[in-house]
Amino acid sequence: MTVLTEPRPTPLPFTLELALTVEEEGWDKIFSAPEAEIVTFAALSHLDLPERAIPGAVVEVSIVLTNDAAIQKLNLAYRGKDTPTNVLSFPDTELSEAELRTAAALEEPLLLGDIVMARETLMREAKKQEKALSDHLAHLLVHGLLHLVGYDHIEDNEAEEMERLEIAILETMNIANPYETSLSARETTGDAG
Repeated sequence: MTVLTEPRPTPLPFTLELALTVEEEGWDKIFSAPEAEIVTFAALSHLDLPERAIPGAVVEVSIVLTNDAAIQKLNLAYRGKDTPTNVLSFPDTELSEAELRTAAALEEPLLLGDIVMARETLMREAKKQEKALSDHLAHLLVHGLLHLVGYDHIEDNEAEEMERLEIAILETMNIANPYETSLSARETTGDAG
């Protein structure tokens, strides 16, 4: 089932739209479209974006809520790793003023990309790291969104920059620094792609 949120005007220079696809039972008990919107808005608000609104610009983010088996297949196909992971990101279009203006002129949404999250892995990690599941979900959604806009953690300096931004974004939602609560948190997101 896919839920397309109503495009909402925001203080961002574009309207935000989420395509939330639920492929695994149980997600409805732990995560909702409004929660996804809040986290997505918080993450995008921290980026270096055009200062003025771009009339007609709509940014669409696809979030797929699935299970370990499905994400394991994707992880093998795209990363060569035959194991489930917590989150995968598949960037599509660069979030730039030029791309926003082009999408607006075409009256099409700018497709930022897809984020795929695995329920069982996220639940195991939250329990192991003694975190609230909602906080862990928010962290990994922020992590996935940052990948969509070009952040990475391959090099140490990139990882540090990405972690600083994640911490700042989560702080705006009153979520504790996920890297201080557990040593395994860094190991967990270090493998997320």
